[in-house]
Amino acid sequence: MVESFSGVDLSSRYIPNFYRTLRLDDKILVTTDHGDWVLLTDDEYRLLRSMKLRENAMLLGVLEEKGVVLTKNNVERIVKKYRERNSFLFNGPSLHILIPTFRCNQRCIYCHSVAKPENAEGYDMDEDTAKAVVDFIFKSPAKTLSIEFQGGDCSLNFDIVKFVIEYAEKKAEEKNKKLKFSVVTNLTKFDEDKLNFLKKHHIMGLATSLDGPKEVHNKNRKYLNGMGTYDDVVYWIKRIKEEFKNDFNLNAMTTITRYSLDYPEEIVDEFNRLGFDMVWFRFLNQLGFARAEWKKIGYTADEYMNFYNKGMDHLIKINKQGRSMIEIMTFIFLWKILSNRDPMFVDIQSPCGAGIGQLLYDNKGDIFTCDEAKIFEDFKLGNVKTSSYSDIFKNKTLRAMIDISSKYPTLCDACPLSPYCGICLVNIYKSQGSIIPKLSEDLRCKIFKQLIPNIFRRLLFTDNRDIFLEWLSKRRF
Repeated sequence: MVESFSGVDLSSRYIPNFYRTLRLDDKILVTTDHGDWVLLTDDEYRLLRSMKLRENAMLLGVLEEKGVVLTKNNVERIVKKYRERNSFLFNGPSLHILIPTFRCNQRCIYCHSVAKPENAEGYDMDEDTAKAVVDFIFKSPAKTLSIEFQGGDCSLNFDIVKFVIEYAEKKAEEKNKKLKFSVVTNLTKFDEDKLNFLKKHHIMGLATSLDGPKEVHNKNRKYLNGMGTYDDVVYWIKRIKEEFKNDFNLNAMTTITRYSLDYPEEIVDEFNRLGFDMVWFRFLNQLGFARAEWKKIGYTADEYMNFYNKGMDHLIKINKQGRSMIEIMTFIFLWKILSNRDPMFVDIQSPCGAGIGQLLYDNKGDIFTCDEAKIFEDFKLGNVKTSSYSDIFKNKTLRAMIDISSKYPTLCDACPLSPYCGICLVNIYKSQGSIIPKLSEDLRCKIFKQLIPNIFRRLLFTDNRDIFLEWLSKRRF
C-alpha cells in the first residue's frame, strides 16, 4: 500500500489531487486527469478548496472514491485508472488507412481529400506498392489490425482492394494477428460483384456518406457534371439493407454545412426512414475543398450548437417513442465521461491518434500521420519501400504532434473539459499556419467548449440520462 505521495504522509490525512472546475448552472463540475468527475454545491466546493472536508465525512468519501483527493486508500487505484484510460499509448497503431486511389466520380463541396477527377492518371496504387504497404502494416505490434480503404473513392481501384484483402488475410494467418477491414465509399460505383467479394471475405464494415434529405445532400455532394448524387446513394443503401442485410454493417456519415443548418429534424428523419440506428452531426473542418468554400458553407460554433440542440431534441423524442437511435459524437463523449477506457476514436484522443493509433498510406506508399494529413507533404513520415518502422516513430514531426496534442504545452492544461477532449493539429496547421494552436481561434475548440458541457447538462439535469445509459449498454466501439 502506498504510504506517501510526493513526500506527504497519507496515513492520517488527504491531499487534493490535481482537478479542474466548471460552473454548470447552480453546481460546480470537478474533473480529474483520470477522467472521473463529481458535481458539487458551492458549499461543498468551499470545503474542498479550504481543506475542511473532515467537516463532511460523506463528501470526503465521495471525493476519495472519485480521486479528487488522495489518501492512502485510493492512490494505487487512481494510478491504475489513469493507466487504463491511457492504455492506447502502448499498443502501437491499430488503424491503418489505405488509399487505393485519389480519383473520384464526385466533387463534394467540402472534400477533405481534394479528390482527383475519375479520368485522371497517376493517382492509383499499384500491386507492388500495395504489397509493400501490407508488409509495413504487419510490423505494428498491435494484436488487432484494422485496415480501412478510403479515397478518392476506393471502388474505382477495386482490384487493389481485393489484392490487399487477400494478401493481408494470408499475412494475418502467418503472424497470428486479428484482422478487420472496413470500406469507405460513396456507393455510386458499387455493384453486385464488389459486394459479393466483400461478403465472401466476411467484411461487414461498410461506410458511406448521406447528408440528409435530397435537397441538402445534393447541395453538398455532386457528380463531376454537377448533378446531385442522392438518388444513386439511396438506391444502393436500400439494396444493401434489403438484399445484404445480414452481410454488412452499413453506416452512413453526414457532414454538416451551412446548407444543413435549417434541417436538423429532417436529417434525423431521413436516417430513421432508411433504417439507420446511428446519425452523426459531424461538423466541418477547414481542410481540402472546404477551406476554399468556407464563406459559402462554413458557420460559427453558436450556429452549429443551435443545429445540434434541435437535432438532439428530435432524436431524443424518437428514442422516447421506442426507436433507438444514437448520435455518434454524443455517444463518444458519453463513453469518455462514463467509462474508464477511451473509446479509441483517434480524432479526439490526447495525445491524438497520429502515429499512436493510426497511420495513412497513400497511392505511392507514402506514410502520413493520419487521415486528415494525407494532402499535406509536411505530415509525411516516410515511404513503405524506403523507411524502417523505427524511422517513422523517430520522425520529428510525429514526435512534435504527440507532444503538443498531449495538451500540456497549450491552454488546454487549465480546461475542465481536457480529460474528454482532443486537438486535431492538422486542422490547426491548415487554419492557423502552425501546429502550435491558438485555441481562441479554433472552431473545433469553440464547439467542444459548448458541446461537452451540453452533454453533461443533458446527462445530469434532464430525462435524457436513461436513454444515454441505454446507448452505452448496447454499443461498444
